Amino acid sequence: MFSTERLRLRAYTESDLPILLAIVNNTQVQSTLISEHVVPRSARFAIKLEEIANEALLYVVLEVADRDGEVIGAASITVESPKNRDVALGIGILPGAWNKGYGTEATRFLVDYAFRSLGVHRVSLNVIESNIGAVALYKKIGFIEEGRRRKSIWLNGTWQDSIYMGLLEEEWLRRECLKTW
Repeated sequence: MFSTERLRLRAYTESDLPILLAIVNNTQVQSTLISEHVVPRSARFAIKLEEIANEALLYVVLEVADRDGEVIGAASITVESPKNRDVALGIGILPGAWNKGYGTEATRFLVDYAFRSLGVHRVSLNVIESNIGAVALYKKIGFIEEGRRRKSIWLNGTWQDSIYMGLLEEEWLRRECLKTW
């Protein structure tokens, strides 16, 4: 288990599958996580969630430390290219925990862990343009927009761009070094 100032990041267990299913069944969350149709996911989708968790290099459940282990989301680091030490970051948080800094706290920890402990060279991610809060969070942490797939996602009656972002090890370490001086 990992800890930040306000969060515990721990491995998922089978008993977490109902709350993880509830997270992906939240329409607000679901529309930020996937580029597929926003539809209710059945209990059978828990099998897919377990596959995702088992295939990820790191898959953690996010708990608020001072709230008796209240689960607010989940995050993953998945190997995109082993040879090139490139991983993909994914995070999903329940709307009740949005705009409280939990996403920033968890993402900072995971990015730092990826570079310092997992030895990766870059962290990549993909975000829907209408997820303005996430785009701002990623930029604040140091991610750079590397490209877009214009109007590639149909969501809520409009076309959305899919934004590709990345952060390199040397960029992260330089930013972190400057903070300590």
